[in-house]
Amino acid sequence: MAEANTGVGNWKYLIVLSKFTMLFIDSGIEKSFGVLIPTMVERLQSDYATVGLICSMPPTITYILCPFVTLALRLANHRSVAMSGGLLSGLCIIACAFLRNTIAIGVFLALAGAGFSMTFTPLNLALNDSFQEHFVFWSTLTSYDYTLGSMLMPIVIEKSLQAYGYEGAFLILGAITLHTLVCGAAIRKAVGNGDASRTGGSNNHGNAESKHKRGNQNGELMNETDMHLHWEEEGKKEEESQGEEREDENCKETCQEKRRLVQCEPVPARNAPAVLCHGLLQERIFVVSIPIAFLMNYIIYAWMLFLVSHAEELGIPPPRAIYLSTIGGIAGVIGRSVLMILLKHGANDLVVYIIVGTICTVSLLLDFIGSDYPIRAVLAFTQGLCFFIEDNVYISLSKKAVCDEANFDIALSLYSFMCGVGIACGGLLTGYLIDVTQSFTKVFIIIGFIHAIAVINLLVVVVLVKRRGEETISKRA
Repeated sequence: MAEANTGVGNWKYLIVLSKFTMLFIDSGIEKSFGVLIPTMVERLQSDYATVGLICSMPPTITYILCPFVTLALRLANHRSVAMSGGLLSGLCIIACAFLRNTIAIGVFLALAGAGFSMTFTPLNLALNDSFQEHFVFWSTLTSYDYTLGSMLMPIVIEKSLQAYGYEGAFLILGAITLHTLVCGAAIRKAVGNGDASRTGGSNNHGNAESKHKRGNQNGELMNETDMHLHWEEEGKKEEESQGEEREDENCKETCQEKRRLVQCEPVPARNAPAVLCHGLLQERIFVVSIPIAFLMNYIIYAWMLFLVSHAEELGIPPPRAIYLSTIGGIAGVIGRSVLMILLKHGANDLVVYIIVGTICTVSLLLDFIGSDYPIRAVLAFTQGLCFFIEDNVYISLSKKAVCDEANFDIALSLYSFMCGVGIACGGLLTGYLIDVTQSFTKVFIIIGFIHAIAVINLLVVVVLVKRRGEETISKRA
């Protein structure tokens, strides 16, 4: 039994590694399109708005399809869906290397996004099953590769573009994407503590039976009475050992459970239709918080897509402009490290997002201050530091703004849907604004005002969460 539990316990860290890899590829692809956009505009004889839209298709479709994939996963095998998605996304991006039609490339990039969604959603649910009480912490930890992908892959694609041309760069991008198939293969039905607790009874019986078989390999058969007594003794030993483990765990979990109860009143379990049609509508804070996921992702992906092009417009040579993405990625690693430390010491993550969001808003509104490389580097560092902390906000909201754990999977998928809509707008509307204003600086300042609206919305959510906690305390008193 000890060996089995150790195997199950260790497997959940493979899920963490798989989500690491998935986010590395996801962010790296989007940042790499920032390098390829000028070449794509020329090759496809199109404009920035159209190319910005089709380049935002993979993450857009990834998030938009999350609610539908979540429902499908209730009927399908998670590993099969995830592996199929990894294969689909890789092959579609490889196919884009040989296409010269804007619509065709947009369709294949959308299909690649569907493949990403088929891998991304099962990985998120598997991670929550493995670390239910610490989901935000571990999800933030996996986001490190989101930062590394945006920092490293643009350099790889920029060098590939110079060495192998447009087609070669896309082929390399597709080959990297195929690694998501391996991420999907890591998913299995029983992962971590969440599944272990749900299948505990059957596992105990199975362990007792396997021990009984091992103890009788010399061919001696036990009669039914002896077997019954044997299983009873094994069951008592299992219960005693589990009782001791529970006593140790209870001491650690008491404070966390109290905080959870303070935030939410217990809600009766609901079936799937109730969750979809009625349950989330009772989550008033969730409804208020929905625009945050849209606005944050609109801003972050507009920044990711057009940061390098903005620097080139200001007269910075492309070989130097590309390193602004690297600077932003390094800042993101630092920002995530700070967030991890704060979460480990019990800081309120939503309050951290508000403070960081205020700093980021100021940096966006100051985009006009200069075109020198050191100034652009400082702004890229500040924005990367903030954005790669804020991009985890919808994960935190899925735990803080939603009371009933039964609503978690649908709430997370709906947040993801809004993220996808925001990503699409980040490519399309920002590209349109660039075409109209002919000024990246004006567009980045507009983005700053949009960011301020998102921060104010988050502040309202924090106030509502605090008020809900106070009302719960008063009711219990």
